[in-house]
Amino acid sequence: MENIINLGKKREMFWDNYLVDDSLTTAQNRMQKPVCMGTVFWLDNKLEDNAVSYPCIMKDDKGYRMYYIAWHRQQSSFKDDEISTTVSRVCVLESQDGLKWTRPNVGLYEFEGNTNNNIVIPEQDFRDNAFVFYDTNPNCPPEEKYKCFVDGIPAKNEEERRRPGAMKRGLWYYYSADGYKFHCYGLVSVCGNFDTLNTARWDGERYVAYIRNYHGFPMDHASGAITVNGIEDVNAHSIPGADKNLGIRDIRVMYSDDFRNWTRPERIHFNDEHDIPMYTNNVIVYDRAPHILIGMPVRYCERTSWTPNFDQMPRVEFRKECIAAGLPREGLAITDCIFMWSRDGMNWDRSMESFMTPRYETAYNWVYGDCYPSYGYVDEGDENINFFTIEYSCVKKTGKPLVRHRIRKDGFGFYWSGGKEETLVTKPIIFEGSKLHLNFEGSAFGHLYVEVLTEDGKNSLCKSFEIFGDNIDRLVALEDGTDFSRFAGQPIRLKFTMLDTKLYSLKFD
Repeated sequence: MENIINLGKKREMFWDNYLVDDSLTTAQNRMQKPVCMGTVFWLDNKLEDNAVSYPCIMKDDKGYRMYYIAWHRQQSSFKDDEISTTVSRVCVLESQDGLKWTRPNVGLYEFEGNTNNNIVIPEQDFRDNAFVFYDTNPNCPPEEKYKCFVDGIPAKNEEERRRPGAMKRGLWYYYSADGYKFHCYGLVSVCGNFDTLNTARWDGERYVAYIRNYHGFPMDHASGAITVNGIEDVNAHSIPGADKNLGIRDIRVMYSDDFRNWTRPERIHFNDEHDIPMYTNNVIVYDRAPHILIGMPVRYCERTSWTPNFDQMPRVEFRKECIAAGLPREGLAITDCIFMWSRDGMNWDRSMESFMTPRYETAYNWVYGDCYPSYGYVDEGDENINFFTIEYSCVKKTGKPLVRHRIRKDGFGFYWSGGKEETLVTKPIIFEGSKLHLNFEGSAFGHLYVEVLTEDGKNSLCKSFEIFGDNIDRLVALEDGTDFSRFAGQPIRLKFTMLDTKLYSLKFD
């Protein structure tokens, strides 16, 4: 007999076969893409004229804030002044509902002669990314309730490296009492390559952070490469930039009790046979099922050479000029996004089908920098959640649209039946409560029935009335007029018989 899954009162998803007995199931597992809802704000001032990246949504008792990196073009370096020296700053947008955004006048730092801007960390204080979150640790000092990770600026020479307080390449910790005025605590880790959105949270017992590093480097290319417990580990800042594609970008997790002293990062494990470059992680707790973590990592793809297909892609001349200027990534790399999830934080499932693509070719997409979803999401209060991307993010001399994307709650994946009736049978489960709630999507012609089976699946104990419609919280009614309390605490299976229906999640209470 299979191991029994104890659901308790937890919501469980049909994103995978965690609950599903494949040998008794004919319904098919599918993943779902979000719906683009259009532009909600334009990032189009001079601070943002070069690029905009890494949107990070944070909610506190004042509403929503979105932190992001604004790259300003400082001077032209090459033939095309789009390829230029840039300066980066951390900026913020604000929203009451998470859907309509404004640019506040923070008034802290000067830009071009005045402080009428939304800068919260100035250019001299970090290198290329910043992640901000609100700390829910009850023992957190008030002055540190807003925490920020940044990737530090490497010292330029030996003299600068020896200067007291000089910022060295690595992960740095900043803190703030109000989310606007940040102070630098200092360097907290050099064990990794931190040029990504390094995410963190308080999990109720400790701090957990997900960062980037590399693996798979030839040892003669990585002077900082070591092996820990049989796993190759690289401090990738020791590797020449042109050689980084010899390795695979990966995601690692580390832990801390005080946000200052961190464990050595460990590579997370994916339950598939693929080994692909993962550029960001965006790991966050899924609020409707807090025992599940989700992530929307960017998938990095840099082709090795120019082919005729590039001649028909957007921004051909710019791509060629980047390659000629010694910046092959800007010419050959393209990014998209996938979806991943985990129930323990170390072992992850992911769909190799894209979660987001650059969509139909326009003048500005299908480039490095596409499909970077925001960290965090906004709950509309109905059946949907929203997240955002900044499009044209690396296109110079043009405004960047902040675009909203919507997906059904629990709707990242589902089991499905089309025009033919199919079945889904769970593994043996135990639950608490008396009511069964389903998140499902059907049609006028479609239907869904729920049947309670014995633990071995051979005998039926009761059956539901017909279920039809489209709802994230449909209460299941049994034909005999009873509820599910008589089955609580004992092993059973559930059988779903479906026609033209998608099944997203279930929950007992």
